[in-house]
Amino acid sequence: MGLQNESKLSALARLLPEGVAAPSVWLASQGFSRQLVRKYVKGGWLEPLARGVFVRPPQPVDPNGIILGIQHLAGAPFHLGGLSALTRQGHVQYLQLGFEAAIHLWGRNAAPAWVTAIKLRERFVFHRERLFEERANTVGLVRLPTRVRDWTLIASSLERAIIEVLSLVGENESGFVHAAELFEGLTAIRPKVVNELLAACRSLKAKRLFLFLGAHYQYPWFEKLDRSAIDLGKGKRLIVRGGRYDSEFRITVPERFGAER
Repeated sequence: MGLQNESKLSALARLLPEGVAAPSVWLASQGFSRQLVRKYVKGGWLEPLARGVFVRPPQPVDPNGIILGIQHLAGAPFHLGGLSALTRQGHVQYLQLGFEAAIHLWGRNAAPAWVTAIKLRERFVFHRERLFEERANTVGLVRLPTRVRDWTLIASSLERAIIEVLSLVGENESGFVHAAELFEGLTAIRPKVVNELLAACRSLKAKRLFLFLGAHYQYPWFEKLDRSAIDLGKGKRLIVRGGRYDSEFRITVPERFGAER
């Protein structure tokens, strides 16, 4: 092998950690032509995961490697959010029986096509809702350490993640109860971050549910929220069919969550 090829292989090892999904567009931007990529595949230095995406062996790709590929190499503005962010930060200690593993990513662009083409046990769910106004685009986002060199993963903080979860609550009682169980463990919420997020949140349902649950569990941090800056809109909102109407936050909640306010 010539010195130039050795240099390119060294560069590949330096730029691309093992187990991280590398889109062909990124490889091309780093000077690895299609012809060279085909040569590396034939030589066992790269493995194709699906059309247009590769991984450097021997470490197999996993959800973490795909997320790092999305954020660091594809440059797609998606962050780990909702239930997945809570789980990643140790807030969810169990999975319900029969729970289908899903990785929730939040952003505003279309998901990279190569992600859904990769066959994994876990499925990726991309949320493109404009849940927050522009001024809160980066509020409540944190960088979490990974086991891949010094690379970090962008995810929602506990405050942002629970609002994302609440925005997805459907009209069945089980979904509400699950969200409430997640909320119940949020004893270390930062009021300042919550104030910023709720003031910029576009979902009336998420805001009303957040405030209802904060009042229900009577956390000390709830008293520090600036509720005057949070627009709850007008009218009633049906959250759970056949539930009890809460007059303070104008939502229907399961009977088990106490009497009217």
